[in-house]
Amino acid sequence: MPSRHQRFSNSGPRVEPRLGAVEAPRSTPPADGLPHFRAEPRPRQPLRQVRHGQPTHPRWRVWVFLLLLLAACVALVAQHRDWFVRLLPTPQLDHLIDEGNRALAQGHLDAARGYYLQAEAISGENGRAQKGLNAVGMAELARARAALATHRLSDAAQALKQARALLGGGVALQALEHELAVRRARGAERSALLSRAQHALALGRLDGTDGAAGFFQELQRVDPSSAVAQHGLDQVGAALAKQAQASLGSGDLTHARKLIDELENLQPTQAELPALNAELAMQARAKEANIDRMLTRAAQLLAHGHATTPVHHSALSTYRHVLVMEPDDARALAGIARVATALIVQAHAQTDAGDFSSARTLLQQAARLTPQSAELAAARARLARVSQKAHRVPVDPAERRQADELVQRARMAIAKEEFLAPPGSCAFDLYRQALALDGESRAAIEGLHALPSEASAAAYRQIGAGHLVHAGTLLQGYALLAPGSQGVDQLQQRLEDAWLARANQDLEQGNRDAAREAVAQAQHLEPNDQRIQALIKGLAGD
Repeated sequence: MPSRHQRFSNSGPRVEPRLGAVEAPRSTPPADGLPHFRAEPRPRQPLRQVRHGQPTHPRWRVWVFLLLLLAACVALVAQHRDWFVRLLPTPQLDHLIDEGNRALAQGHLDAARGYYLQAEAISGENGRAQKGLNAVGMAELARARAALATHRLSDAAQALKQARALLGGGVALQALEHELAVRRARGAERSALLSRAQHALALGRLDGTDGAAGFFQELQRVDPSSAVAQHGLDQVGAALAKQAQASLGSGDLTHARKLIDELENLQPTQAELPALNAELAMQARAKEANIDRMLTRAAQLLAHGHATTPVHHSALSTYRHVLVMEPDDARALAGIARVATALIVQAHAQTDAGDFSSARTLLQQAARLTPQSAELAAARARLARVSQKAHRVPVDPAERRQADELVQRARMAIAKEEFLAPPGSCAFDLYRQALALDGESRAAIEGLHALPSEASAAAYRQIGAGHLVHAGTLLQGYALLAPGSQGVDQLQQRLEDAWLARANQDLEQGNRDAAREAVAQAQHLEPNDQRIQALIKGLAGD
């Protein structure tokens, strides 16, 4: 088989290929002896338009795509700025953070806050800057807590203000703000108490509900460590000691004793107390001896018939002089009651003698001394009855019936223990009204005479039942109905013992307030009882 080269080389002379006329393609293939083929034209792109001599391309889609891609990148960077910032080298930011950390470690909180804020301004909400600001906020909380512990409220308020600006809130912050508000309220209370205490001290009001001592003690209770309160109490103690010394100098032992008792309760270790107590005891002994002499003299004058005369040297004037020296002296009060009894006896004698005018005068004098004496009321009724008989004035039957009704009402009042109160409807007033209508009413006379014993019996019943306050009221009525009676002293002693027993019982039960009240009631009955003084000192030491 011939090779390809041989095949083509032996076929004849070389003939160059020709395309023929371009203008008019042949309809029939040329007879050139070559293989026949047909070339199909390729589809060509449309001709690009030409603008200003340059070709244009459809690039607007590319530009839109690029713009959208750029916007997405910007949004991504803005959303994750901290992350991108950390990827970039930021020497200034690192320097500010380092300086802030150094200032925070040294306790320079204002400087640290400034560095962290500058870092935040540069990097936005940078995590490291925000972490530093939170650390500053916690340090401000610690500073506020320390300021509260030392009562520096202004510093605490400033620190809490900075902490709130940095932290925004939190349980610890709210707790410290609440404590600051409580401290400020207490501070206002302390300021008001101090102002009132200093004002009372300047006016010389040392004791009582509006006294300087009470205000300083309240200030000390609110703030036990207050040196101002302690200094104020020292001033009050010195002023009380000075007033007590002045009272001793003037012989007013009652007021001096009161001031010394207050000083002992306020400052038991006051330096001047021993000297004041010694002076008081010495003067009290001298005064008691003088009173004893005067009471003996008054009794002698009364026994010799000088009850009210001569005016300045009588039993009455002597007893009154004793009461000036000791206003609550029971012996002098009983002596005055005996003077009234002597006047009533003299009035009875004048009534029997028919000298009704003198009898009335004597009874009027007795009434000024013991106006609610049952004996006086009976003497007046007897004078009226004898005077009526002397003038032969018959008693109207209607008035007698009315007197009987008043007697019945008086007995009902006695059953309710209404001996001297209420006025007008008590047993004493009802009996007197009955005798004013019928001076011969035996029931009214006997009832009036029995009234003191009824009041005494009722008082003892109330003491036995434990109703000591009501028993005290009945004791007062009994003392008015039977002035100078020995039974009054006995009843008073029984009531005092009951109050002291209650005070000891309250102390055993731990109720010291009730014990103080019971002791005060007993002291009102007998101020100088040693048992009472011992209880007062024991309660003051609590």
